[in-house]
Amino acid sequence: MSNLTKLQEELADLLLNTKIEAKVIKRKQKDDGSFFLEEGSRPTSPIDFAKEAGEFALKIHEVKPDAPLSPIYVNLRNLPENVLEKISEVLAEVKTETQEYCTGVPKAAVVIAEGFSKASGVPFMDVFEKIGPDTDRKIVIKEGVSPKSDTKLLVIDDVIAHGKSKLEALEAAKAVGFYVNMLVLIDREQGGIEQVENEGCRVYAAMKLTDILNYYNEKNMISKDQYEKSMEYLKPHD
Repeated sequence: MSNLTKLQEELADLLLNTKIEAKVIKRKQKDDGSFFLEEGSRPTSPIDFAKEAGEFALKIHEVKPDAPLSPIYVNLRNLPENVLEKISEVLAEVKTETQEYCTGVPKAAVVIAEGFSKASGVPFMDVFEKIGPDTDRKIVIKEGVSPKSDTKLLVIDDVIAHGKSKLEALEAAKAVGFYVNMLVLIDREQGGIEQVENEGCRVYAAMKLTDILNYYNEKNMISKDQYEKSMEYLKPHD
């Protein structure tokens, strides 16, 4: 039986069946055995599965290029309006402590946070900006953002995996006086929530990636090979 709510099942369907043109990063190998990352694009679903050699390289491969490739890809950028609306509804279902404002981690989650604000009634505040080249991105507070001490801010992001980029945003917000919690749409269950909560910030996740995969498997929406490879990849390893 599915662990997803009705709204979450509707969103899971959209995330598998919607097609968008998306950036895909592949890992390739040089003659000397070292790895490098190559960026391209192809039609994908917001939740998609590896089809070509070298897919999928993630943010972790920028610092650990020999890390295992991910057989599953979650990309919630450049989504059509109907998918964004469903994401807003799913996030608004999540019960969190009372918040004064919400914001999104740039760039993908800003539009998601704006939709959540409309669905939940929590006012949106544009707090962060991303600076620097792709290889050295930094999340900083926008000029002019100066909250009262302990203003409650719900920081929204699309996906959490390992947590490092989330901590950068949360620490920046705390440094200017916000009291922060975090809400993410999908937990990839790779230790990110634990890492963030160890730093004193509560993290709420609307959906777990394994629950989405189990739903797809139960409904025969993906192949057995896609399901088993993805579940093995997400399983904790020593």
